[in-house]
Amino acid sequence: MRLSIILPALCLCLVHMLSASDLSWDRTEVKLEMKPDQKEVRASFKVTNKGEDRIRISRIKTSCGCTGSIIDRKILKPGDTTEIIATFNKGKRQGLNRLQLDVFIDSQAEAVATLRMNVEIPELVEATPRVVYWSPSGSKSERRVTVTLDERYVDSIQSIGYDSDKLNVVEEKAPGDNASRTLRITPKSYDELYRGTVVVKAKRKDGRSAETQILTLVQP
Repeated sequence: MRLSIILPALCLCLVHMLSASDLSWDRTEVKLEMKPDQKEVRASFKVTNKGEDRIRISRIKTSCGCTGSIIDRKILKPGDTTEIIATFNKGKRQGLNRLQLDVFIDSQAEAVATLRMNVEIPELVEATPRVVYWSPSGSKSERRVTVTLDERYVDSIQSIGYDSDKLNVVEEKAPGDNASRTLRITPKSYDELYRGTVVVKAKRKDGRSAETQILTLVQP
């Protein structure tokens, strides 16, 4: 009885291993960097059926709603090659985005391959940290925020906007780094509830502009 259960399971596992090994990929991982004006980026993955049986790609599961796939053809005869185009829509995302697409074939519950896209979206103006706050248990002192410009796209700070009735903001150049600034932020009162933003806008001579926001919170 036990042998009759083990043998079918072993056969299924063996079929899965053979099917996966029959597929030869030109690559399974890519690294891409988007331009500021790009809304979408694509990557190509090619796969060849090196086995002796026909294989059908049944579905491709993506790790994010921002990722899609376009497949040239799903049925691969021995020796056939097809192309899978992975698409990524930026939306409001920034920084490094790690995405994956799981490829499934007929009669297989597990993915036979995982394709990975590592997409870097440049932050033209980056603030660290993005949130500063004061609480009754914290120190009543200035908070420092480092603002860094990606000089490939913007090279100067155009303006720093904030509620001057509620905050003091002092801008300082970071020593030895023309692309960075330090903002020293202090509330004018630690005894009043306040929630607001400091908006840093940067530009370049050709007219390109970008901004970042720093959330400020005073909890009396």
